[in-house]
Amino acid sequence: MTRVRFEWDPAKDLANQAKHGVSFSDAQYAFDDAKRVIAEDLAHSTQSERRYFCFGQVGGGVLTVRFTYRQDVIRILGRGIGHGVCASMKKPIKYTNEPLGNLQVVADFLPPPGELVFREETEKVTIALSKRSVDFFKREARLHGTQYQRMIRALLDRYADAHAAGNKRSERSRG
Repeated sequence: MTRVRFEWDPAKDLANQAKHGVSFSDAQYAFDDAKRVIAEDLAHSTQSERRYFCFGQVGGGVLTVRFTYRQDVIRILGRGIGHGVCASMKKPIKYTNEPLGNLQVVADFLPPPGELVFREETEKVTIALSKRSVDFFKREARLHGTQYQRMIRALLDRYADAHAAGNKRSERSRG
């Protein structure tokens, strides 16, 4: 099974952040909404390339993301017009009052959220692990058809998320 992944132009990402306060890294999570709505951008679609909008909930609001879809790649094109503030974002979304153009809602042709591979901002680090731990992750990765480094990162991310949520709860109970 081929997994659908995301890509974008870094320069357009920076321009979108300056204009709307939304990174494409955050905007991709609009596609993770099981109730997302897909609309074809009739004003900008051509025979050779169809363009679409995805309306999906991210955090506490709804993001609008313009994209194309080809060869198992969702390419985010930009103009993420937001409604609300995403809890994972550092800055509030900058509202714009721009028309979306000529749209037509279409059946959601994209794979379900569980089959999407989201692109993450990462930071490379060097860490010394026991051979026993590395061997375990390598075996498990082979069984599940993935990379062992990805499994370790996912485990650490879940651990950090769980403890960050626990810390927020204890801060609220003290406040």
